[in-house]
Amino acid sequence: MLAIQLTRFGEPEKSLEVADLPEPPAPAAGQALIQVEYAPLDHHDLLLAQGVYPVRPELPTAIGNEGVGTVVSVGPGVTEVRPGARVLLPFGVFSWSERVVAEAADLTVVDKSISLEQAAMLTINPVTAGLLVGLRDLPAGSWVVQNAANSGVGRSVIVFAGERGLRTINIVRRAELVSELRGLGADIVVADSADAGARVREAVGSDPVLLGFDGVSGTATALLLDVLTDGALLTVYGYLSGRPFTPDPDVLRAKNITTTEFWMYQDEFLPRLPALAAESAQLVAAGRLVLPSAPVYKAADFPKALAYFREHGKVLLDFNPLRA
Repeated sequence: MLAIQLTRFGEPEKSLEVADLPEPPAPAAGQALIQVEYAPLDHHDLLLAQGVYPVRPELPTAIGNEGVGTVVSVGPGVTEVRPGARVLLPFGVFSWSERVVAEAADLTVVDKSISLEQAAMLTINPVTAGLLVGLRDLPAGSWVVQNAANSGVGRSVIVFAGERGLRTINIVRRAELVSELRGLGADIVVADSADAGARVREAVGSDPVLLGFDGVSGTATALLLDVLTDGALLTVYGYLSGRPFTPDPDVLRAKNITTTEFWMYQDEFLPRLPALAAESAQLVAAGRLVLPSAPVYKAADFPKALAYFREHGKVLLDFNPLRA
């Protein structure tokens, strides 16, 4: 059975390898055997490989933080799923393997009207967005602000905020993204510039902005602090800049802003993940949420997929050996 195996923590080009592993055991009571269809290769997967992600499994092991598969067989007593069902792989089941065993009760069944490629990307970015917009109980019409608004999480934030009756202020790095994000339902979109904060404040007037999401960190945090108002919460969930989260302490004190770092697999969030994954699937099926597309590589071509990722970003790994 083909898998992408992590042999040691360190540089992914050296620590991740295509391997032939034994088949998983037949599913026991309450379990399901799943043929993995597609699994993304994303930034958080490489953080795990480098040993800097909060999850640190025993080695050697296959990794992969999300994916979609087809149920092959089920163990005794399983009623949640049946063979042939399309399911999202839950947290803790590493997806970079042709076949995996999972607890049936942890699986989310998705409608087959959703493409396998879209389904493979449902359990991290959209679920993260759903959790972020719920970090504060804000009344309808309230503003939230985010950078990295054109990212997978950022696009999902626009949709989930709209579903919750919230309005979004979206910061991007390229002006050509403004009209595209407005087409997704973004209320305000501004390109990062010296006067971006002033333009946002002119647009929102005296309305408070009490919740912000930082997916970039580094110097990009300053603009979020400029937009947020007194008593706001700023959550950092990513480090696309490659620089640490270092907000200006004087601004934090002056505006009484609270900061926190976010990880979707914190104990307090775990009970909410299946429902948010199911809601994400419903939004995709209804056409209200469209996840960014990604090129597909056969899992056996993992080195090529990793090289592409380094240059361009997310790819999908195809683990079904019967697919041409």
